[in-house]
Order: sequence, then C-alpha cells, then structure tokens
Amino acid sequence: MRRLLKTLGIGLVSALGALLLLIGAMWLSPDIRYRVAYFAVEHFDLNSPVSTAEEDAQIRALRRVTLIDANGKTFDWNAQPRAIVWINQWAYWCVPCRMEFPAMRALQARVGKNKLRIVLYSTPNDWKTDKRTARQLGLNFEMVSPKDASAADLKAIDLGVMPNSSFMRANGKALASIRAPRPWDSAKWESIIRHWYDGGA
Repeated sequence: MRRLLKTLGIGLVSALGALLLLIGAMWLSPDIRYRVAYFAVEHFDLNSPVSTAEEDAQIRALRRVTLIDANGKTFDWNAQPRAIVWINQWAYWCVPCRMEFPAMRALQARVGKNKLRIVLYSTPNDWKTDKRTARQLGLNFEMVSPKDASAADLKAIDLGVMPNSSFMRANGKALASIRAPRPWDSAKWESIIRHWYDGGA
C-alpha cells in the first residue's frame, strides 16, 4: 500500500511538473501557445457544429448585403472566379482571432493567393478599429464590412463565436462553416483547400 501511494505521489508530482513546464513554455513562446490552443480546439472543441440552416442563412446574407472594402469600394465576389473565398469573421479585441493570422497566412502561401482568397469580415461597430489594427499587425488580407445591412442579415452572418470561418466558391456555393480557430497551416487544411479548388465537394 505504501509503495502504491509513493508511486501515485511521484506520478502526481511529475504530472504537475510537466504542466508547469508547459505553462511556462506557453508564456514564453507565442508559437507554443498557438499550438496548444489549436490542439485543444481540434481534439476538445466544445463549440456546437454549424448547422446547414445556419450556414445557408449566413451565405445568403453575405451575398445579399453590400460589402465595402478597406478603400471604400464595393467588394467584388468575382474578382477571382475560381478561387475559394474564405470569409473570416474577427475583431480587434478577439485574441483567438489574432492567433490565427500567422497560420492563415502560411496556408495561403502554400496553396497560392490564386486558389485561396482570404477576406476578413468586420462588423460595422468594429470596422474602424479593425482596419487600424490590421495595419498595425501588417495584415495583407482583404477586409470587408457590410454597409447599411439589416439587423436580420447581421444576425445571420454572425455564427456566435469568434473567430468563425466560412468557405465558399465565388458563385456563393457553401463549402464549410467553422466556429473557433483551427491549425490552418497543417497539411490537412492544405489538402482540403486544394481538393475544393480542384472541384471536390
């Protein structure tokens, strides 16, 4: 019995030590912090999946409203007719949103801007600060915000958790809508984007 308790005690202390080391590494390294967050979301995501009805309503609202880019021009869905359009809803105050950007940039670099068009969506309330934050972060993604959208359309576009990502074809066909961050720079997501671009799904 004493030996068992000793073994359990050693195991507990070791586990606690490993946890403290991980916390320390996360505090020191943003990259480790991101990887831990991605692992947790991939394996223990507690967010409810986006339903087909929610996805359809969101896509219809996005296509119905007038989206204005950072230069005040109307967003052109068909500027890259073959590219997969990734609408990523974010806000300057959303830490997980900002965590995603390096991985999003890496994924786009791997598959090519001609295949993956990343568009950051901002709510009207956050638009001005989001544009300023994007400049400070050196983001080179397209940015849009709805102009004169109805409350119902704004509600349909918002999937309830930031960040959320909606993938679609330029013609508006939905491919996937996802709540919370993901390890976008993984081989898995590169394969998915290439599959969609080549006509799959």
